[in-house]
Amino acid sequence: MLHDYLTRQGVRGACEIALVLPLGSPVPPSPDTSRALLAAFAERDIKFIPGRRVASVDNGRNVAVLDDGAEMPFDFFLGVPKHRVPPVVLESGMAENGWIPVNPRTLETRYENVYAIGDGANTGTPKAGVFAEGAARAVASALVAKLRRQGSGTLYDGFGTCYIEFGGGRIGKVEVDFFSGPAPTGNYYEPSLALRADKETFGASRRSRWFGM
Repeated sequence: MLHDYLTRQGVRGACEIALVLPLGSPVPPSPDTSRALLAAFAERDIKFIPGRRVASVDNGRNVAVLDDGAEMPFDFFLGVPKHRVPPVVLESGMAENGWIPVNPRTLETRYENVYAIGDGANTGTPKAGVFAEGAARAVASALVAKLRRQGSGTLYDGFGTCYIEFGGGRIGKVEVDFFSGPAPTGNYYEPSLALRADKETFGASRRSRWFGM
């Protein structure tokens, strides 16, 4: 999207874009998705730096310092803040090594009748809203079953859909399953204009269900 914007402004040739990612590939559970993204980066002359983290940002010098000590000067920095549990959770003693340990299929903590979902829960799945939604669904079913004294509810399936902007109005999609098999797997769908409508429906359905919008 940034590549497209700079191209429209007529300055792409005077700019460099680099992406730093702590993972070894863009989407490890789906090699097909990773290959497609790497090809898209190469086509757009976007430098991909895997297996590295931004350790600090020197705003005075406009330099990002990586965890290996390398420095990357920048004019415009876009970063994802470090995920962490809030101070109240740390102070409660629920967290271990910065996260709340849970049973990854039931989201139960070591405290009776206490569950954890979302970014703070150490489920082994990504920190994304679609996975928090699935976890919440599992916890809700467990609570309903417990209150009705009927069964035990459904397990968290660790399944999520991620839409990927490929530019030019095209959207790709990957469906990732973390718990069904011995290792996480991902199904990749080639970017298309049709998948943009799919993404918009995905978002609209949740705005309607959650917020009545």
